[in-house]
Amino acid sequence: IEVGRVAVSVFRSIWGASMLRAMALGEIFGTWAAGPRWLHGLAWAFIVLTAASSWAQAPAKPQAKPAADQDEEQKPPEPVPVRLDTRDGYRIHCLYYPPMEGIRKGTETVPIILLHGWGGQGSEWDFLATGLQTYGHASIVPDLRGHGRSTTRRGSEGTPEPVRYEDLDAPEMDNMIEDVEAVKRHLLGRHNAGEVNIEMLTVIAAEEGCIVALNWAALDWSWPVTPAIKQGQDVQLLVLLSPTRSFRRMNANPALQTPAVSRQLSVLFAVGADDRNTMNEVRRMHSRLERLRPPPPREPELRIRRQDLFLVTAPTSLQGTELTGRNLPINRAIVGVIKNRLLDRRDEFPWKERRSPIRN
Repeated sequence: IEVGRVAVSVFRSIWGASMLRAMALGEIFGTWAAGPRWLHGLAWAFIVLTAASSWAQAPAKPQAKPAADQDEEQKPPEPVPVRLDTRDGYRIHCLYYPPMEGIRKGTETVPIILLHGWGGQGSEWDFLATGLQTYGHASIVPDLRGHGRSTTRRGSEGTPEPVRYEDLDAPEMDNMIEDVEAVKRHLLGRHNAGEVNIEMLTVIAAEEGCIVALNWAALDWSWPVTPAIKQGQDVQLLVLLSPTRSFRRMNANPALQTPAVSRQLSVLFAVGADDRNTMNEVRRMHSRLERLRPPPPREPELRIRRQDLFLVTAPTSLQGTELTGRNLPINRAIVGVIKNRLLDRRDEFPWKERRSPIRN
């Protein structure tokens, strides 16, 4: 407790009450998680004292409602079922979580794709996706091929046939990036309708899903820039919960070596610190990217604006989607990094219509 009091005193003297309020909302937590060890300790002590309540209890506030409606608690919109078909014949079931109305206009709404791990399903993200709605973000949560309700594909004769994730071979596992491509095409339609801004696309993934996220991000940034139409280079932020670099024959190492992932994209790693093996693996991945990027400035305000690589730890052995529980700081870090790396820089990601005569 005494350490925490010292931390609060130091932070108050340096940044003042307004910055303390920002930290209480988790808006700069991730910024310091990868900083100097002594500063990380002070920030951690402060967060433990100020972030005891649920992360979703302090959402962005919608515009004022008429007096007759003020007594009714505003709830996020219900998720909308979406069915998508991949180019290689899989039927992908998703839930789309629209943003809460009145927080920001559609062309400034961040679209987020959430990817579960091997053997999981999209419903694991419900608490996080619902919370993100209250901050004005739109999330889409697929069941990856063979998982959850995504258990059919087009057979050799064009009729549906069942598929289970346990039966996927190596090429089919690698082609999970096609599941994400199908999701992005859906979001592009919502972008053109003015509902979201795909230029601020974010992908949040857990465990083996991080391999899919990294490989798809590398693919998205491999599209060449043409004067006629912007084909890719949309994902700007990756949030990787307990990531692994390889699983069976799936491998993210080539993606980690691409310029987009290694140097350009904003990346937040999150891990439960009490699992030493997972913690060490995530630290190695973070260090690998850290060596390839310029060190962030030590001056606090510049650091907040410029740092694009983060490592956030939680005092638990839980990993993956379980890190998004109510009593852990990870959700606050996610909200904070979206604000700092995207919303506060929205002028760098202007919305414009994206209709291509070539790609559907």
